[in-house]
Amino acid sequence: MVKMTILAVLFLMICFSEVDRARGYGTDPCSDYRKLSGADRAAGYNKLTRKSDKRRTWKEGWYRFTSDAGDKMAAMETSGGDCLKSPACGAKFPVYLLKPHPDNLQPEESVQATICYTTGKTCCGKTQKIQIKKCTGFFIYKLPSACLKRGRYCGNKAPKKPDCDENKLLFGLSKKHAAKSCKEIKEKRKDADSGVYWVKPDGINPLQAYCDQETDGGGWTLVYSYTFTNFKSFRSGTNAITPRPNWPISNINGNIGPSTTPPRSETDYNAMDFNQWKNLGHEFMIKSNINHWIACKDGTGSLVDFRAGSLQCRVIKNIASKCHNYVPDKLILHSAGNPAGSCLGPDLIRSQSSSCSRSTTTSKLTREPEIGLPMILVVPTN
Repeated sequence: MVKMTILAVLFLMICFSEVDRARGYGTDPCSDYRKLSGADRAAGYNKLTRKSDKRRTWKEGWYRFTSDAGDKMAAMETSGGDCLKSPACGAKFPVYLLKPHPDNLQPEESVQATICYTTGKTCCGKTQKIQIKKCTGFFIYKLPSACLKRGRYCGNKAPKKPDCDENKLLFGLSKKHAAKSCKEIKEKRKDADSGVYWVKPDGINPLQAYCDQETDGGGWTLVYSYTFTNFKSFRSGTNAITPRPNWPISNINGNIGPSTTPPRSETDYNAMDFNQWKNLGHEFMIKSNINHWIACKDGTGSLVDFRAGSLQCRVIKNIASKCHNYVPDKLILHSAGNPAGSCLGPDLIRSQSSSCSRSTTTSKLTREPEIGLPMILVVPTN
């Protein structure tokens, strides 16, 4: 009974050891070797362990690196020509080949090689001689017990290289990698911040535009940002929106010229070429520092197609002190006050009269593209 107990314990020790023995027969080392296969023995493993190949249970003999450890012993070339530094392969003193691995050996051929121990900042603080033998399809190594406590033989499996797909990393960040829109950038780069990106709404000509990647889920392309020439005298003839987009409108007298320069920020008062707006989509958002932020989709009317009619609008953020959740529902092509009766630009109104629409303070909510807001952002719809 005592002998059986001892055998059982020895069997368990072998099964749970990090060194597995090949199922070979005879004295040919190519079929009678031990395996070094643990992931923490790979050169790319960078978490310090207390494991060591200088221990009483280590048997000098032939070893093969396999599986997660790699398929060969590590060499300086494994780390780009530099010595392996702790905690490579989980070791305080990583052990590897001084010279490049002898890959050109013929089957059954063997060679002597020098191994290095990295000790602190010293690349080869200790050296040792080992034998390397080429078997059919793999290499084996005759390894003595390590000469330093916590010295460890390293396999050549390097750390996984990061994803360096240029198209993914630079998407929207360069002219060459311009996106269709800010929404496409947000969809492909979930961590994208608000800022200036490269987009090509027409699919051909890249341009730089500001992307709002935070408001209402992000993906908004800034197409228009404006202010007023005399806001304090809002209804006087000296007050006008500046600049104005190159709307498809009749020539009018005045000194406020159109802009076709995409704004680079929310306070860069400019307008993207109006012909590009429809290429971005048919949903637009309007942000303001005085009125509620709203988003609208086409109904029978369309801002980007410059067509009067109904819209479906919603409040994104209540800013004004009154008329919360009050939104326009119609787009008109405004001509009020123009003696020639020609179109001056788009305007949003509420089709049903209310106290909000009659209020001088809050009526700007229903007229935002014309007289109430400093920016318009357009996002593509699916």
